[in-house]
Amino acid sequence: MEKDYLKFIEKFLSESTDMKPVPTLLKPFFRTDPAIRAIAFDVYGTILVSASGDIDESVISTDNLRSAFDASGIQLVNGSHQQQELLTGILNEFRKSIREFHQVESTEDKPYPEIDVLQIWEKIIQGNQNRNLLQFDDPLCIKCFTFIFEVLSNRIYPMPGMKEVIQTLAGKGIPLGIVSNAQFYTPVILNYFLHGSVTDSDQVQPFDSDLTVFSYRHQRSKPDTYLFEWLKQQYRKKFGIYADEVLFVGNDMFRDIFPARAAGFKTALFAGDTKSLRMRQEKPELRKLTPDYIVTDLHQILNIIA
Repeated sequence: MEKDYLKFIEKFLSESTDMKPVPTLLKPFFRTDPAIRAIAFDVYGTILVSASGDIDESVISTDNLRSAFDASGIQLVNGSHQQQELLTGILNEFRKSIREFHQVESTEDKPYPEIDVLQIWEKIIQGNQNRNLLQFDDPLCIKCFTFIFEVLSNRIYPMPGMKEVIQTLAGKGIPLGIVSNAQFYTPVILNYFLHGSVTDSDQVQPFDSDLTVFSYRHQRSKPDTYLFEWLKQQYRKKFGIYADEVLFVGNDMFRDIFPARAAGFKTALFAGDTKSLRMRQEKPELRKLTPDYIVTDLHQILNIIA
């Protein structure tokens, strides 16, 4: 498995089913903004079509769990009549681990702690191996399993225009950033859909590595403003660009637009897919908040850049 891990993942991603966004009823609003010198993006639901709309809203099932075990070489030791019970128990353990992590790690300073999903699965799978319920040969089977299970639970595909728009912006010399609720597999997926290659690196060209904010690396998730404040400092330190010269593009009013505006960024709500558009009208924080722009197609972003 270790030797073939990346090749296996590449083959798995190459078989991704084409998904199209479902148009929303929102009307786009944008204009040329000469003040914009940099752009940062959300990932899931913005530059990637997400079946569930967001990485945090994946639909997990025992069928996907079994498929991921089979594909990654992890075997269920129990007899077939006991396997369904084991799979259900493992999913319950997974949910419980996430819930307990949030309860323990949530503080006033860190209101939205982020899990490392690989660490959680390593603990669960190794624990079941020690109890002789699961069997596998290579520790990398767990990493492969985690990748496959997460993608099966929330199928993804490039948003129309993603590659072209990002390459066009990079060609203009615009510093590109990311703020995403993400896990280790997120840059793997982005690299494949942008460049057709699979690598374990967290770096995703042409996004600047110093402007790439993945939640699992900071142990904080959106809407924590810490992530946007960190990005703001990086833009200022490396490029001399101020927050109000950065446009942040995201599909969620509470997790994207709200914290980006709080950090001083200009904002564009991506409303190009009904599955991922999150208006969050029940949130009191959003009552007087409107994005600077609304885009329903990624190509429209190019019209904002002078």
